[in-house]
Order: sequence, then structure tokens, then C-alpha cells
Amino acid sequence: MGVKVKETTPQQIEELRDRFNRKYASSPPAAPFHPTDIDRIRNDHLWLQRFLEMYDLDMETSFNSLWETCILRQSTGANDIDESELNQEYLKEGSVFVHNTDVDGKPLLVFRVKMHSKSKNLDELIRIVVYWVERTQREQHLTQLTIFFDMSGTSLASMDLEFVKRIVETFKQFYPNSLNYILVYELGWVLNAAFKVIKAVLPPKAVEILKMISKKDINQYINKDNCLAIWGGEDNYEFSFVPEAKKVISKPVAANAGDDDQFADKKVTFVDSAPMVLKETNINKMHTPSEGMLHINPKDFVNFNSKNAEATMTIKSIATSAVTYKIQTTSPEKFRVRPRCGIIQPNQEATINIWLKSEHKLSDDSKDKFLVMAMVAPGGECGGADVTELWRSKSPTSADVEQHRLVCRFDENKSKAQLDCASKSSKASVDCSKKSGAGVDPATAMERQLAFTQNLQYVTLALLFLLFAGFGFLMYQQLGQHAATCPKATAYSCAKRK
Repeated sequence: MGVKVKETTPQQIEELRDRFNRKYASSPPAAPFHPTDIDRIRNDHLWLQRFLEMYDLDMETSFNSLWETCILRQSTGANDIDESELNQEYLKEGSVFVHNTDVDGKPLLVFRVKMHSKSKNLDELIRIVVYWVERTQREQHLTQLTIFFDMSGTSLASMDLEFVKRIVETFKQFYPNSLNYILVYELGWVLNAAFKVIKAVLPPKAVEILKMISKKDINQYINKDNCLAIWGGEDNYEFSFVPEAKKVISKPVAANAGDDDQFADKKVTFVDSAPMVLKETNINKMHTPSEGMLHINPKDFVNFNSKNAEATMTIKSIATSAVTYKIQTTSPEKFRVRPRCGIIQPNQEATINIWLKSEHKLSDDSKDKFLVMAMVAPGGECGGADVTELWRSKSPTSADVEQHRLVCRFDENKSKAQLDCASKSSKASVDCSKKSGAGVDPATAMERQLAFTQNLQYVTLALLFLLFAGFGFLMYQQLGQHAATCPKATAYSCAKRK
């Protein structure tokens, strides 16, 4: 459920977007920002919303942070990290991985701290953390995550304060407002002092979602069937690295003003455009009866979430060669669609995100529809501009174009309770805006506290050793004195007989 945040408005999100676009046009950065980040800003509200929530709707601070984040993400290549470029030993040992979800359905980013060693290269470890977060947010659109520090069996030798600090900084700089919980599991008494100093490293709002848990109360945050067996749960999962299933996503729109034209919203008019009452008997009239190139999920409807007016569609190629697709709608003024066209290789998928604009609503008479068109890609491969030009010169009614028609509706399958839960969890956030600035650096203070705790352990062990030695010496002395004072036994002699 996370911390409470101030609710953003569509006007605030649009203002932040406009600020970014104006600066990018008038004072572009030395190195162009990554197209994925540009696409998020120009065509998606969620990323902008996270910045505003993170800084309590402070527009100036949110904008400056957004700009700096784009610079950092571009310079570090966050969007393009591939598993083949990572330290394979670190990646496959299982000290950091994503598996299962918390009670709010947020993926668990697990750190098995006892497997950590201070001798490891922190830069390579942080790249693995970034890889897992990027991969998860590609698979589940910009989802929040819960960090799970598994401290069971951890000693002071494995407790690396600099690594913890780098993790906190990474989420602050790259992933605004992306944490649901920070769970610390089975923290031993030896590390309690370190835990107190870790709090000083975290921003105030992050402390609100920092929870100390054990086997007794872990199910308040993770359902038993999602808990690993070693945490007292029912999941017998053993980590084994599985490469990411690559999904084909069209190249995002570049950040130049003129580039929007190639992806401009186009209106399509279906032949059967009269209002329809949806029934099982007439649904087959609205989509291609047989699937030769694409499998669409869901097949017949674009199901919008009634809470945030978003919908997701997955298209999978079932053809034997590369397929190009294009998406059109009867109401382009109402919807934002990304990606709108692209190339899919055989047996691969593309995820389409659709947003109903805040100033519009769905028609009550099922007039709002989408058309997904597909055809074999010439040559098997082409770029984003080639795809746009290809469809621009192609008639939708051509014999080699496969068509799928889908009707827009609000998803009626989700209960109100589920939607309320999703709404609450989507507002979970971490305000990483300020560090406690005065005095000693928190990491330094933590190092000193841990050193003190470790020295205290050594002193305690030395005192225990001296205590046992003294006790043994006293016992030896006592036994010696007892032997010295004991009278010697005399032999028994019988009286002489007369």
C-alpha cells in the first residue's frame, strides 16, 4: 500500500509535459535523450505522474528532476542494458533477482544479503539491479516494486553499507516513486545498530514503507503461496536465471516536432458502422474469423480499466515470417496509442498500450472501435520510418492485409474491491527528494556504528573467554584444596589371636 501522496491532475501532467517539450526544442541537451524516455514523456502520463507525486506536486522541482533523470539514463544506457553485457557470475548466482509479488501485486526485487561480499564490483552489481528493474517495468508497464532484503544468515562481513546507499540512490535518480515497500526480513540483533543508521540514509517518506518483518508477520506483506519455502511459505522456487523473452516494440517517436506526423492519429471508418448491441451472435462480424498472421489478446474487445482509463493489448505473430502491423481507430481524437505500428518476428509478441484521453469518454452505443491490420513485412525487416511509409501507401482493403476489429468497453470483470485496491497501491510512493543533510555523512556514521558493534562483539567474546577461564581456575583450586585436607586412609589390621 505504501506511503500516501498528493493526487495529480491531468492539467498538472500536461503542464510538466509542455515544459519539457519547450526546453527540449529551445535548449536541447548535448546528447539527445533516449527515444524510450522521450516516448514516455510525450505519450504516457504515468512517468510524469511519478515525478509530481515524488516532489509533492512541486512543478519546478519535478521538472528539474525529470530533466536530470533523462540525462543520467542516457549517459548510463539504462534503457539498453542487455543480460549478455552483465557480469554473468553475479547475474546467475541469485544474490539479486525478481520473483513473485507482494500483497498488492507488486513484483518482489529480492536481495539475498548473505551471498554478498564487499569484494564485489559495486558498479557491476548496480547494473544488474538496473537490469532487473528495467526488465520488470518493460514486462509490467512502469510497475512499482517491493524491495525484499533477505537478511537471514547474514553476518557483519556481508553487510555492505555502500551497496545499500547505491541502491537507494539508484531508485532516487532512475525510478521516481517506484517503491511499494522496503521489507527487511530476519534482521539479526547484531545488525540492529546498522539498521538504525540505514534509516538515516533513507528519505523520510521511504522510512514510512520500511518494514522489519520475520516469519511471524511476513504474510501481512506477502501471501503464503508467494513466500519462498525458506521464508516459511509454500513456494519451493530455486533461482535459475531465465533470459528475458524479447518483445518487439516499435521504435518510439523521436523528439523533433515534425516527427509526430508520421505517427499522427488516423481515423478509420468500418464498413459496418451502424450502432450495434453486442451479443454472442454478432460478435464474429467484427473481427477476422480466421487468424493467419496475428493472434490478438483480448480477441474481441479493448478492455479499459474503469479507474484509470487505460487498456493493454497483446499481439503475437503466428506467421512463419516477419509481420508488420498497424493500428487505427474510429475515434482518434479520443485515444492515445503506443506503439501504433511495428514489426514482429515469428512467435514474438508486442504489447500495445492505449489511453482514453481525460477530456473524452467511451460511446455508449459501441461506436468506438479499433482496427488492427497485418501483412507480411517485405524483406523480413525494416525500420520505423519504413513501416510508416509502407502502410501509408497500402490500402487497408488489400487482399494481403489481415484485419481484426475490436470494440472498446470498460472492463466489467474486475470487482469494485479489486479496483479500489489497485487504486490504493498505484498511489504508493517514496519521496526521495531530500537527504538529512547536516552533520556527519550517514554512510560514515553507519560504518562507525558497525565498527563499534563489531568491536563490542570481540570484547564480549573476550570477556566470556576470561570468565570461563577464571571459573575453570577456581574449580581447579577448589579441587586441589579438597585433596590436600582429606585425611589419609589407614589400612585395617585385624587383632592378633592368642
